[in-house]
Order: sequence, then structure tokens, then C-alpha cells
Amino acid sequence: MGQHRYIIIHGHFYQPPRESPWTGLIGPEAGATPFQNWNERILSECYTANAHAHTMEGAVVHVRNNYESLNFDVGPTLAGWLQAHGKAAYRAMVRGDSLSAARLSGHGNAIAQSYSHSILPLLTPRDRDLQLAWGVEDFSYRFGRQPEGLWLPECAADEETLLAVAASGVKFVILGPTQGAFKGSLADSREAGPFLWRSGELELAIFRFDSELSRMVSFDDGLNDGAKLAESIAAAAASIRPGGALVIATDGETFGHHKRHGAAELARTLIMLERSGEVRLVNCAEYLAANLTDGSFEISGATSWSCPHGVERWRSNCGCRIDPGTAQEWRAPLRSAMEFVNNHAEMVYERFATAIVKQHEEALRSGIRPLIDPNPAVHDEYFSRFKIFAEADRERLLRMIEMVRAGAAALTSCAWFCDDFGGPQGRVALKWAARAVELAGELSASIESELLDRLRGICSNRREIGDGATLYLSLKTREARGRV
Repeated sequence: MGQHRYIIIHGHFYQPPRESPWTGLIGPEAGATPFQNWNERILSECYTANAHAHTMEGAVVHVRNNYESLNFDVGPTLAGWLQAHGKAAYRAMVRGDSLSAARLSGHGNAIAQSYSHSILPLLTPRDRDLQLAWGVEDFSYRFGRQPEGLWLPECAADEETLLAVAASGVKFVILGPTQGAFKGSLADSREAGPFLWRSGELELAIFRFDSELSRMVSFDDGLNDGAKLAESIAAAAASIRPGGALVIATDGETFGHHKRHGAAELARTLIMLERSGEVRLVNCAEYLAANLTDGSFEISGATSWSCPHGVERWRSNCGCRIDPGTAQEWRAPLRSAMEFVNNHAEMVYERFATAIVKQHEEALRSGIRPLIDPNPAVHDEYFSRFKIFAEADRERLLRMIEMVRAGAAALTSCAWFCDDFGGPQGRVALKWAARAVELAGELSASIESELLDRLRGICSNRREIGDGATLYLSLKTREARGRV
């Protein structure tokens, strides 16, 4: 790839499934004012802002689609909402990937994400494989090609997760510099690699993001001035070998939502870097295609980019919190309750799907496509492949797949990341759990009484919330009124 130094800026775009599982609509959310809900607010501040980012250079106004230059992933739950409610941003993402693929030897900027943003090392092997299969299929539907890379939610990984990703056909992931042992000539540098992880005949390239530059963009003042940020990135690149690459990774919402002028200043940074004769902007897929892995990578246990205790933030009171005055004893029992719902949904599917389709596991793995793609031809091909001809059987199978998807949504990571389950993120998990319980109850005895018993022992930090059962029932009541 020549003697340039290469820069890869990755944006992880994601929102949890805030929609009502019954109506598909998002109700009013406090704090999002003047917008109706947080998705609408972030759409304006970030997703649309990056679709046509404006920067001034003297009297000249530059308008650019930042997705043409970013290495990025867009979570399936966000992509589905954008397709219906944020069409301009959605089209800009798809176009950004298409144009970058045409420019970069077929290697598009977009990479996949596992479907429900659950923490993969905490899932059973079956659930982990399903999350990856659904994420890959969702990506293929939206971008019209197979993904070369995949973003792991919270960068959470362990040996089994990397094995499952490699088995899915994905070529690379992005991890933090402290998430394992990077070995070889680049181990002590700040270069991205890529490094090679291998298990038997399976292998996966690991790109290492630069912690200093990523922190500058995410948490410091890097996006206050895009020109200065470009200078800082170029200076960091000057310290690595010609042909080497640096990766900056951050939440995509940093570019305009977390940082008010982030979309415009990102555009300014991209313009300055593109004009530089010393560095070149690329994406991970193109860089990997032109460069052999340099060194190896080993991982000894579960790790993530946002919890120094591995993945404990999503199942225990590990000490990670935003407000030091809160307690997180609720995390473990909430996880147990949501796993109870998810496991029940899967058992109900296992029991009743076999009467409809002999290859019920494969029907589930590929069944996300007819749920997200309204094309009648896609539905006909899916049902013909599994020899399901009765309309009643078709409807019943899709309803069961929707039940499994709802159970998986109850394990969305955001519910455990924040300080209390009574906030918007925890409510998302409880609503989807209620939907999974309802759908499972159409086929089998309801488990709601046992779920409520489990939730009663989970106490919120907020007095007005009370316990988990009270919140669960109030959410169900509110959703029922919204459907009338």
C-alpha cells in the first residue's frame, strides 16, 4: 500500500430497541426534549448530521457524507428504526458503504454487528451463534454483500466468542490494547496490526485501536477543533513505520450527540487528513487485504472495552458505575430473570417448531430475514426452502421466531450498563421480556407468575420505581393502553 501511514476512524452506531414490541412505535421519553424520544433527538444531532456534515472554509461551505470516509457499524436494532424513521441517514450509510467499496477495491466501510447488542461471552454457545448469524444476515440485507468485519458489542470477547466469529466467516474484529496479549514486532508499538488469532484451522484478524487517540476523540476535547485533531492524528502517525496503520474507535454518537459539533468537526478532520501527503484514510477491510497479519494475539479470559473487570458490569456489582452513590446489587438477579425469559422462549420454540419444520434450528438461524425484509419473494423463498406451505404454519413459525427475538432483546447490554434498571435502558429489557412471555403463552403455560416472583426481589436505587415486578407491570399496563 505504499509508504504512507494509514488512518482508520471507526464509529460504532447503535441504539437499543426502544420501540414498543407491540406497536413498533417509541413513546415520549423524558430528557429528549425538544424531541419526542431519544432516537429522534440523536437522529437529528448525529445520524442525519453526519449524512450531510457542513464545514466552513473561508466563504466556502463543504457538505460531505461522513459515512464515505468512516469505518463504521450500525446496529441492526438502530438500522431497522432508521430505515423507517430516518431514511436520509439510512440511505447515506448505505451509499457511504457502496461508494467506499467502489473506491477501495471492493472493500466497503461498513462492518456488521451481532444482532441484539448482548454481551457475547455471557451467552450460551447456541445464543451466541444465533446473534452472529442474525447480525450477518441483517448486514447482508442492508448492504447487499457479506461483511468482512464485525463489531463486538462493548468489544466483549473471549476465546469462545472469537471462535464463533471466525466460524461465521467474518475476517476481523476490533479490540482494545489491554484486551489480550499482542505479540510480534508491533506488540510494543501503538500500531493497529492487524494481529492473528488462531484456533485449529480457524483464524481471525485483530485490529487494535489506539487508546490515546480514541480517548481524545471520545472523552477529551479532540472534537472541539477538527483541524487540530487532524494535526494530532498526523503527529501520532508520524511515530509509526511507513505502511503502518492507526485505528481510532469510538461510539458513533460521539460525532454530534455526545459532542455537540462532532459531525462538522469530524468532517473538518477528514478533509484535513485527506489533503495530507503523509497519511491516507482507509478502512479495516482494505488495509487487511493489502497487509499480512503482523504478530499474533492471545486472549486468556472474557474482556471488554468498558469494564476493567472483564464482563462483570453486565452481571454483577463489580464497582463500575456512573454515580458512585448508587448500588448495583440488582444486576445479577435482573440478568437471571432475563435469562429465564430468554431460555423459556427458546424451549418453547424447540418444542413447537419441530411440528412445522424438520430443520427447525436452521429455520431459526435464517428466520431473521423474513422478519426484517417485507419482500414477498424473500418470504416465498424462505418457506419453500423449508417446505412450509400452509399459511397457518407460516404465520405460526414467524410468530415463534419473533418470540425468540423478543427473548434475545431482553438481554440487550444497555440494561446493565447504567446505574439503575429503572431508567430507559432497563425498561427496554423489561418490555421485550413481557412480549416474549406473551408470545410464549400462546403456545405453552405462562411463566409470568414465576417471572414476577423473580422481579419482586430486585430493588431500584430510585424510591419511586420500587421493585422490578412493579415496574414490569406498570410498563405492560402502559403499553396495553397505547394499543387501545
